[in-house]
Order: sequence, then C-alpha cells, then structure tokens
Amino acid sequence: MQNLQAEQIYRKYFSVIYSICFLYMKNEADACDMVQETFLKLLQGYFSYESEDKTKAWLIVTASNCCKKQLRKSWRKKQISYDAKIHDMGKEDPDNLLLQIIENLDEKYRLPVYLCYFEGYKSKEIAAMLHINASTIRSRLAKARQILRLELAPEQIAKETIRKV
Repeated sequence: MQNLQAEQIYRKYFSVIYSICFLYMKNEADACDMVQETFLKLLQGYFSYESEDKTKAWLIVTASNCCKKQLRKSWRKKQISYDAKIHDMGKEDPDNLLLQIIENLDEKYRLPVYLCYFEGYKSKEIAAMLHINASTIRSRLAKARQILRLELAPEQIAKETIRKV
C-alpha cells in the first residue's frame, strides 16, 4: 500500500476506529494505542485495498479484534485505570447521557448498537463483520434498545414532570 493511499484511509476512518476502540478500552490512551495497532496492520499489508466499504469493514473488525485481544491479557484485568476514573467523573454532563449508557452496555450489545446507530450499518452487514448470525444481531439490538429505554425512562419522566409544573 502506498503512503498517500494509507494516509487518506487514516484521515477518513480515524474517528470511526477511535470511537470503536474507545467503546472497548474506555480510556483515551488505550484507545489511541489500539487505533495505532489497527492502522499498523493496514500498513503491514494484512489487507489489500479493494473498495471503501470493504476497507471500512476490515478496519472495524481489526480494531475490534485488537481491543478484544488486549482486554484478554491477564495484566490488563488487574490494572485500575486512572483515566477511566476521570472519565467516569466527567459523566455528569446530561448531554452525554445516551453515550454514557451505551458505554455501560455489555460488550455484545455495545458494538452492534454503535455500528447500527452511529455508523449506519444494517444488521446483515454487522453480522458479516462480527461473524455472527444476522438474527442474533437483530436480537441484540432489540435487547439493547430495551435496556436503553429502561435507563432513559426515569430521565424522560423527570423532564416531563418539570415541564408540566
């Protein structure tokens, strides 16, 4: 892959890959490391450029796999991240409520929700990327919507009550 082509791909997909890595790693430094790892694999020639859709899908799957591999390491499980604590402390911003709830979802719901609602992928495309049955993806999305509805309901009820007063 030529440097100019790699740079264009990096500039185009950095924010998407960073968002996915942040959902897994839950702190900025580790997310940046995983983004770097993902694009390093691209530069090392693990992928041959075919089309934009395939490139984006490959990058998403590779980023997801890099994060999962990093999270499986035993030393990682014992580490308590100061950045994660700071990130949690900054979550009082009500504008980020939905994003906070999505970040707290189980891993099996978090990535499909992000890919569907933030990146615009259909359930079949997500299923192909994650190597999971499409009906499983649809079930997970439905369950995630149910969880989000339950989490957001108290906030909505409180807002409606305040508006009526």
